[in-house]
Amino acid sequence: MYRCTLCLCMLVLLAACSGKNVPVSRPSRANTAARASEFEGLASYYAEPYHGRRTASGEVFDTYKAMTAAHRTLPFHTVVRVQNTSNGKEVEVRINDRGPFIAGRIIDLSVCAARAIDMVRPGVVLVKLQIISQGTVPRRTALGTPLNAGADGALEPLRAENDLVVSLDRGDERAPQ
Repeated sequence: MYRCTLCLCMLVLLAACSGKNVPVSRPSRANTAARASEFEGLASYYAEPYHGRRTASGEVFDTYKAMTAAHRTLPFHTVVRVQNTSNGKEVEVRINDRGPFIAGRIIDLSVCAARAIDMVRPGVVLVKLQIISQGTVPRRTALGTPLNAGADGALEPLRAENDLVVSLDRGDERAPQ
């Protein structure tokens, strides 16, 4: 009786461990990439009091001349095509800031970009976003001026701190005099 019970348990264990091959379908990479580069949601625009201030990327925000936008997660300098779904008008903008910080919105446009797709009067419209190119660091801003976020000396204390760390690591070899 003991042997029969042991054999029966062994058979159940072997049956459970045998496994069954179940085909799993994976989405094609082309479809995944296409969906990952397209978004749909609400867009708004922002102007005053942000005009003339530095954006999260370090450049000065010009809401009236630059075709730029704010997005929560896309890398800076990513170029995105924004299409107003109510009229079909499109504009290409460069991500240079973070936002919007209002629930349900996916992008904040400069006034210049908002005018191009006729969304200034409604203020908030449904849009489709398509990534045109991934972010890279430009040598110039959208207005053509050289981009130098550290020009105002804001990074100088950080550089001095790094020099001090290097000097301590090297045993006063490069210590400031």
